[in-house]
Amino acid sequence: MKKFKYILIAIGIIFFTSGFVSNYFEITKQLEIFNNIYKEINTYYVDPIDPGELMHSTIDTMLKRLDPYTQYIPESEIEDFRFQTTGEYGGIGATIRKIDDFVVIYEPYQNFPADKAGLKMGDILIKIDENELKNPNTEDVSNLLKGTPGTVVNVEIKRNNTFQSIEITREKIQVPSVRYAGILDNSIGYIKLRRFTKNCTKEVSDALNDLEKKTQLKGLILDLRSNPGGLLNESINLSNLFISKNETIVTTNGKNLDWKKQYVTKKEPTHSDLPLVVLVNGASASASEIVAGAIQDLDRGIVVGNKTFGKGLVQQSRKLNYNSRLKVTVAKYYTPSGRCIQDVNQTKKYNDYLEKENDTIQKKQEKKFYTRSGRIVYEGGGIDPDINIKPIEYPNVLISLIQKNYIFKYGNIISADFANYGSIDNFTIPDETYNNFINYLELENFDYNNESDEIIEIIESSLETLSDKNVNLEDMYLDLDLVKIDIDKKKKNSLIKHEAIIKERLISNLITRNFYEEGRIENELKNDPYVERAVEILSDTEAYLNMLSP
Repeated sequence: MKKFKYILIAIGIIFFTSGFVSNYFEITKQLEIFNNIYKEINTYYVDPIDPGELMHSTIDTMLKRLDPYTQYIPESEIEDFRFQTTGEYGGIGATIRKIDDFVVIYEPYQNFPADKAGLKMGDILIKIDENELKNPNTEDVSNLLKGTPGTVVNVEIKRNNTFQSIEITREKIQVPSVRYAGILDNSIGYIKLRRFTKNCTKEVSDALNDLEKKTQLKGLILDLRSNPGGLLNESINLSNLFISKNETIVTTNGKNLDWKKQYVTKKEPTHSDLPLVVLVNGASASASEIVAGAIQDLDRGIVVGNKTFGKGLVQQSRKLNYNSRLKVTVAKYYTPSGRCIQDVNQTKKYNDYLEKENDTIQKKQEKKFYTRSGRIVYEGGGIDPDINIKPIEYPNVLISLIQKNYIFKYGNIISADFANYGSIDNFTIPDETYNNFINYLELENFDYNNESDEIIEIIESSLETLSDKNVNLEDMYLDLDLVKIDIDKKKKNSLIKHEAIIKERLISNLITRNFYEEGRIENELKNDPYVERAVEILSDTEAYLNMLSP
């Protein structure tokens, strides 16, 4: 019997080691083949190649077979990666953008070096140190502006057809994660969180404490709309501000045993009884979904907005040689009720090799789960809010004005006329300014495409086909020209039809120039249907508690 037992153990060891050896052999073989191909291409390919670029594209293609979030980060991109995770970098503290043929200062951060040195929105960057910017791209310009804190960078700018040279001392830039905090109607607090970077929980806690010094809060709106996520531990810590100690916030499950774990709150909450609404939308992802899912599953608050993005995958940064990194998906995460938030359709859109049957599989995966009090919630990609808000639909004319930077460029022209506003209250633009904007667009030959243009293109394509068959279409072409004239007239009238919403965007641009991002957010809250609904919920205690009951 003992001999038979030893034989079984030996067979098991053989099977295990043979599998391991086989797998190891396959990996070694493929690496050797790849190495040989790489050498042969580098040696014999007819045109010169960039070995680094070739390898980068090869790695990217390999990783694309996995998911959208497993990424290779070369040394040249490490600073951007560090900024995404920490919110810190060495530089001047401003966003830049390519507009027409120039890179411009798009928005200086308040009280950061660019702002203190006098740079303003719309300043055209002409030269950085000894580097003249001819047909520049934003990446190259960004690299020139960044550098070790304490070092000096000299920039030459063009503003209102005049040139200026400005010396800026770089600093360690840490962009706050809390974009705005304030008090709304009925003593409701509001906090807008940009992303889950290092120490963002402390920022939220400090902002909340500051609000409580101003008034006795009746509730809090935590705005996670368009928050792409960030650090997992910060999502746990942030949830702990509102959720009791020793509560499971999220569970992760991966191939490695290190990632099969539960993340629980470790402290007593500071605001366990404060009524809470979390705002989300389709761009709320990852850590945002962890917080929203925990708040919902534990019946700690109400989630308002739109279905979230559906990123239920956890990434870990792994160090590689030559100061590069690999951000690799190591686990999936699950909310306290057991829901996996990952939307398989997100991966399906990224990978063209997945089977079409995934559409059916996704629908079958929408299982029922229950919150602590027994409310029904569903698994199926993202967090479904407790209260849905119809997304704001913007007219095509406004979308085109923003995409083509006409609102920004017109703001550059008129900003001096609005520089003396003392506050954002009653900030407006007169009808004359808007009429001048329409005239400006006409001089710029502004045009945009809408559904009618797409239909016209289809008709014209069909008529060309008929023309090839010697069909007389002269009258139809005349009628089509009349239709085009009517469409152009209606498109011009759309600037009048949608005057109110276009004016709002112009005002928002001007407020940003005078009162920075904080002023813009405060102004936009005045006509925000998501915030209005959240205030309504938190102002009615009975209704709020009823929503948390099954």
